[in-house]
Amino acid sequence: MRAIIIRTLFASILAAGLTACDSIHMPEMSMPNIFAPGQTQTVMLDPGSEFTLPDEPWDSDETIDVTQQVRANWKDGTETGQGIFQARITIERDHARIVMLDDLGRRAIDIDWTVDALSVQSADWLPASLDAKRLLADIIMVYWPKDVLEGSLPDNMSVNQTMGERIIRLNNNGRAYARIERPVRDVWHGIATLRNEQFGYVITINSKRTGS
Repeated sequence: MRAIIIRTLFASILAAGLTACDSIHMPEMSMPNIFAPGQTQTVMLDPGSEFTLPDEPWDSDETIDVTQQVRANWKDGTETGQGIFQARITIERDHARIVMLDDLGRRAIDIDWTVDALSVQSADWLPASLDAKRLLADIIMVYWPKDVLEGSLPDNMSVNQTMGERIIRLNNNGRAYARIERPVRDVWHGIATLRNEQFGYVITINSKRTGS
């Protein structure tokens, strides 16, 4: 079961190669799964622990447009793996757009998130077990403001933030669920690392604002 959970996690994480949308050939995509407004969206972090996506995708006037190089490493018993991907994230007030590519440059997932609806569209060749909303949870853990993250975490988890670091802990025993290192001056420009202590994977993201 643990190995299945980890593979499912990395199906989402490794699909997070986000790159320029307009210049990429579009493979066969499924019909979008549209979640209506007022419908709470959750992601299972651990049995009995659910991450709740914010009602508003982004409540700041700052526009985010970044390109990324993503390296993922994981180990489960004798199984190990590594992947390197390209990524792009574009965010503005009340709207986040995420396009994910596999290592062949094929578009895997298209997420269009507004205050009105969350639309998730996946390529037909992706495994049915892939949970695109888990990708959103990991991105929010790394990049969203602390107060937004705190409101999304389940009641049995809390976040401690210092300069350049976030630690998400399980409240019942104080054990770290995830350790996150982030750029100090500009969280969206530089190297960020998420170490998931619960499932034993590491994501390293080299992010660069477009035009910089």
